[in-house]
Amino acid sequence: MKKNINIRNLIIVMLCITIILMGVGFAFLASQLDKEKNKVDTFDVSITKVEAQTSIKGGLIDPTATKELIDDGRTIKFNFTLNNPKDELAYEITIKNTGDIPAKVIKLISSPDYIKDGKLSSSIEPVRITHTEINNKTLFPNEQIKVKLLVTYNMTNNIKPMIIPYQLTVLATSKD
Repeated sequence: MKKNINIRNLIIVMLCITIILMGVGFAFLASQLDKEKNKVDTFDVSITKVEAQTSIKGGLIDPTATKELIDDGRTIKFNFTLNNPKDELAYEITIKNTGDIPAKVIKLISSPDYIKDGKLSSSIEPVRITHTEINNKTLFPNEQIKVKLLVTYNMTNNIKPMIIPYQLTVLATSKD
């Protein structure tokens, strides 16, 4: 008889502990679901790193450039100074999705568009600017892509220092 009472009391204690643990678990689950419900998706595709590669000096003076990230890291602004034919500057630009939703890089916008606009291109002759194209590239959270930018002073008879302003902007949208 006494043994039955002890077993019954043990069962009652175990049921009480189970109910308490279920209550704590439910409270934790409810708080996690509430956090998830109130979470705001962030969209952030930007230039995170601009690394100068080895430059090539065509004469006595080194080619130089200044760079500045503007527009919350979506645009890189350069001022290239090339002094002699065969001068060359190269950069590796890292574009990263630092948000928590997938993003689509629609394209890179050059300003002024020396690459596609013949009139502007002739205004900086004999200098040529090229970069890797990334059109409609999907970047998942924390994924990055590297763009190569190359500025070259081609051979010419009219040798003069060239100072060239240039901007490269990342145009991106959240992936549909």
